[in-house]
Amino acid sequence: MKTRLSFKLMTLFIAGLFLFTACEDDETTDDVDVTVTAEAVAETTVNVEEEVLLDGSNSTINSGSLEFSWTFFSKPDGSNVQIDDAFSPMASFVPDVAGEYVVVLEVSDGNGETDQDDVTIEVISDVVEITDDITTDETWTAGTLYRVMNSVSVDNGAKLIIEPGVRIEFVQDAGLSIGSGNSVLVAAGTEEKQITFTGVQEVTGFWRGISIFSNSVENEISHAQIRYAGSTSAGTYFEAAALTIDRAKVQLSDVTIANSGQYGIQTRRDESEFPMQNMTFQENEGDHAYVHISQLGYFDEASVFDGAGYVTAYGGGTTHDMTISALNDAKYQIVNHVDFEHEIVINDGAIFEFGPDAGIVVRNGSVIKANGTESNKIVFTGTSKTAGAWRGIHIGSSSVDNIIEHAEISYGGSTNMATYFDKTNMVIDNANITLRNVSFTGSAGYGIETRRNGSDFSVENCVFDDNAGSHMFIHPEQIDFVDNQTNFNGGDVEIYRGDTEESGSETWSNLNNGVYYFSGSVSIDNTVTIEPGAFFEMGTDVRLHVNNVIKAEGTSDNWIVFSGRSKAKGAWDGILVTSSSVENILDYVKIEYGGGGDLATYMDAGNLGVYGDAYLSAPNLEIEKSAAYGIIVRVTRDAIFNGGNISYLSNDLDDFYTY
Repeated sequence: MKTRLSFKLMTLFIAGLFLFTACEDDETTDDVDVTVTAEAVAETTVNVEEEVLLDGSNSTINSGSLEFSWTFFSKPDGSNVQIDDAFSPMASFVPDVAGEYVVVLEVSDGNGETDQDDVTIEVISDVVEITDDITTDETWTAGTLYRVMNSVSVDNGAKLIIEPGVRIEFVQDAGLSIGSGNSVLVAAGTEEKQITFTGVQEVTGFWRGISIFSNSVENEISHAQIRYAGSTSAGTYFEAAALTIDRAKVQLSDVTIANSGQYGIQTRRDESEFPMQNMTFQENEGDHAYVHISQLGYFDEASVFDGAGYVTAYGGGTTHDMTISALNDAKYQIVNHVDFEHEIVINDGAIFEFGPDAGIVVRNGSVIKANGTESNKIVFTGTSKTAGAWRGIHIGSSSVDNIIEHAEISYGGSTNMATYFDKTNMVIDNANITLRNVSFTGSAGYGIETRRNGSDFSVENCVFDDNAGSHMFIHPEQIDFVDNQTNFNGGDVEIYRGDTEESGSETWSNLNNGVYYFSGSVSIDNTVTIEPGAFFEMGTDVRLHVNNVIKAEGTSDNWIVFSGRSKAKGAWDGILVTSSSVENILDYVKIEYGGGGDLATYMDAGNLGVYGDAYLSAPNLEIEKSAAYGIIVRVTRDAIFNGGNISYLSNDLDDFYTY
């Protein structure tokens, strides 16, 4: 048998531009280009006494002739072989000792311009066919080609050691299984001498793959290649994969997993441990990995992917604290609704795509820390980029350490997040979380939804856009959690029925490019300061009841507005002040489209009512388009209205009424 190697070297020589001077005129020669080329094939494995043909005939030159020189850069100890026809384009040698031969071709144009290339030939002395299970300790040594003829198991606590540089070939559908218990595989190559697991034929999905069921801490695959596996299912409940790990432990580092007929790595449940470093995943027909949600922390940021395929996680809950790294040229895909039940740290740049109805629940007692950066955001989105492509994120943890920043959350809201919740990108339920520089977009429902008043969260410099429902749906106690830097892109923050905190003070921001929508009546039971420019739209039968202190002070250039959701008289009930605090003030405030219903027992409908022994100062006020009275003051019960510059427009009954 003869093995033919082809070389290609390239040198570019450009002659200078020479100027000749004669007695009567100047002449200039043309540039002269000389190109020498040679190309080396990939590493090749041959047997001792098998002739190796060396071919450098692809080398070229524009003019003149080439000179060739073939030499050994290195060869195994004890080898006395020489290269035949070492100064010809075609040369050869017959290896006499197993080991590694490095051959160098140098090509010259005869004028001092040279280039060279080299190729490595791995020579083996024997082919060993593996047909039986391994039940006693065994070592596979370099210099021997191992050919696995069927599905072979390492069982009964046996240890299989594979030395650096060993090549193992598998016939079609053959595989290697490391049995449960204390059986061991140690396949530890080196950077210079990798271990190769491959098919007899280099065809995608040719052999079955490696399956590890052993939980021995000695299991290791490093500096190795697993190629052309994944021909058939690895067992019951498994799909085809290059490497299957089930209730097992194995250390993986510097391993290339390529050309699998389906998955690169697969697991079936959460009990496996397989820390990985510097992996390479290439040209696998299915996802590069299909693993339990608790196993995402085993993928490191130094591993390399080919830009196609996913690391896919299926359902269940986490089993330990973990850090999820950003994948190098790949994404995570979540196919089920999964639970975070531990401290989960997500590094900047990580991208998660979710399948239909998949999502994340951050359970109470757990922590999520998703810290992206401005230039390297964390992304939570649907596999399909349409509204409702996935369920969303449910924050149910009260930890003060919860944070998501510099992140994108998009296309959630496929179905109601939970009982009593609607469709939304994010639910916050009796939970704490900081949301900073996060975008909430493309939801089939809300951007953020809460159900009750037990949460404590902040929304800082976020962005809301293109959500089918309100951008936020929150309790009155949570109004002050939203800052004035968050961009609502013309949408609203919906406030449902309830009361503010019973004590303390808070500020309601002037929403950036957004409005407050009160879909239920709200009672102010503490001190509320409203920033200039804040805009409120009120739903049908909604009333704002000031039971403590309101400080709504706009400016002449930036009025505070309370309006109806529908721009029609009687669209909402109006504002009722029952507090006697002398701090109550409405200044540069406009109230319109109220008067939809009586403001209180024994108080008729109007835009603004001052009731009982209440006090209100109104230096600058506009009262417009009430379906009944403009302002009502019950002076007979000691109500005090300290009005100033008040304008009225198109109120159906009296602009100002006292009784």
